[in-house]
Amino acid sequence: MRSVKLFFGVIIFSLISLTATSATPGSRLSITPSMDLIPTVSKKQQQLIFMKWFVQLSPAAYGKMRGKKLNLFEKLSFKITQYRMKQQLKAQRSNDSEGVNWGGLALGFFLGPLGVIGAYLFSKDNNLIKWSWIGCGFWIAIFLIAVVF
Repeated sequence: MRSVKLFFGVIIFSLISLTATSATPGSRLSITPSMDLIPTVSKKQQQLIFMKWFVQLSPAAYGKMRGKKLNLFEKLSFKITQYRMKQQLKAQRSNDSEGVNWGGLALGFFLGPLGVIGAYLFSKDNNLIKWSWIGCGFWIAIFLIAVVF
């Protein structure tokens, strides 16, 4: 009995994983927003625009564009694809700002923990928050050295 359940579990998992990419739009479908209107945008920016557009679609709207209603597995794979794209967009946003953020470093270094709290309250830039934490670490290290010696 256990092997039968395992067998059907593997079959269902295989079907779901095989259809996980079937909801991604292929080149034969013309559902992408018109990129000809924005000729100065790079290929990477075009992909980001498409991903933001695709993430906002509903399964019904996507099915209407395809010309047929989505079945259960297609809806599931569509939602999985949207989730993956959301994760990629989130990772892209966190990687947008790189390098040393001198403002965040100064904020954390001169104000310590208050600077980190201020960075969280007044900024949504992950790089500024990261560098305010690093500055706060320097502030704590200097504070501990001053207290010990």
